[in-house]
Amino acid sequence: MTDHIPHTGRNGASRRARKRLVLALALLVGSAFAANACIFTYTLVGPDGGVRLEPDSPVSVAAGETYRIDITMREDHGNCSLEPEDTMFLLNEGRWRVDRETQPLVLLSDIVWEQAGPTRYTTEIEFDAREAGDWRIDVIRECTRGGRHEILLINVV
Repeated sequence: MTDHIPHTGRNGASRRARKRLVLALALLVGSAFAANACIFTYTLVGPDGGVRLEPDSPVSVAAGETYRIDITMREDHGNCSLEPEDTMFLLNEGRWRVDRETQPLVLLSDIVWEQAGPTRYTTEIEFDAREAGDWRIDVIRECTRGGRHEILLINVV
């Protein structure tokens, strides 16, 4: 008597390969969404109007002028455990603090978030461009759902 071992042949191997591919794609798509757990949009408003700020793309401002960055944050995963107030803003890798005259971009008031919907928050950051140069603002949210780290580049001329 012989044991019968089912032969999967080419179709069985092909099905397994497709299942692995589908699983890999699902993991890839899932990790892409997790990496973007919070979505930010930025608008720089100054004496000449507003312009959208794109992370890692420098924007020029005039020394001696006051500007405002309007920020909208949207949680795309829901039920976030990190409060909007826990978002860190670093200016050239140091805490961006109110009225610190030694910083090239002087923050004029505390950063206060307002809820604009169930998963949407807004804030305005007003600052004086005091010192010419290239300045970096890091926007950081550290959480278990991917968080966010973006860099805004301000060139004061």
